[in-house]
Amino acid sequence: MMIQIGTGCEHVLRRPISIAAVDEDSLTLVYRTVGEGTRWLSKRKSGDKLDVLGPLGSGFPLPPPNAEVLVVGGGIGSPPLYQLASELTGITENVDLALGFRSKSECFWIDEFSKLGNLAIATDDGSAGVQGSVIDLVNKFQSAGKSWDYVYACGPVGMLRALQEHFAGQAVHGYVSLEERMACGVGACYGCVCKTEDKAFAKRICADGPVFDWNEVIL
Repeated sequence: MMIQIGTGCEHVLRRPISIAAVDEDSLTLVYRTVGEGTRWLSKRKSGDKLDVLGPLGSGFPLPPPNAEVLVVGGGIGSPPLYQLASELTGITENVDLALGFRSKSECFWIDEFSKLGNLAIATDDGSAGVQGSVIDLVNKFQSAGKSWDYVYACGPVGMLRALQEHFAGQAVHGYVSLEERMACGVGACYGCVCKTEDKAFAKRICADGPVFDWNEVIL
C-alpha cells in the first residue's frame, strides 16, 4: 500500500507499507515509527481518513495441498507473512515459522503467529527465543529432521541472501518479498529496481514484485 503522508506539499512521496492482514471490510498495516512519515501516521486516530493507493504489486504464490512449508521473517519484514501464514492454514498443516527480531521489545503478534504453525523465535540479544539469527532457527529445524518443499521469506536483504545461499542446491521452491524505498509504487519512475540473473534486464520491485522467485533476482 502506498500511503500519502499529510495533506500539504511538505511530503510529496507516498510511503510503502505492506499489508499484514485482510478481512472482509478492513486491512491491517504494521509499521515501525522511524521518520517523519511514520511518525505522522502513528498520530492518526480512529475515524481519520487516509489517501491510499493500492493494493499494489504481486503476492506469494501458494503451494499445493499438504506441502511442507517454511515461512521466514526478519524484523519489520514479518508483518506481510502473517496473511500468508493465515492462508496456508487452509492448504497444509505442515507449516514451520522462523521469525527473527533485534530484541523482545520488537517482537509482535507472537501469540497470533503461534496459532498458524510451528513457531520459533530468535533475537539478536537473546531476550526472546534463542539468541541468534533465523538461519540458526532453520538449522535447528533441520537438525530435528525437518525439510521443506517451499520457503517464503521477507526481511533484510542480508537475511534473504543468507537463506538463498543456505538452500542452494536443495530441491526447494523459494520466494522472497523484497523491501525497498519506493517513490511512485506503479513502476513508472524506476526508483526501486533490483538486478536479475538475466543481466540485460532489471525488475521493478513495486510493479514486478515485491515477491520474486529467489532464483530470478540477485540479492
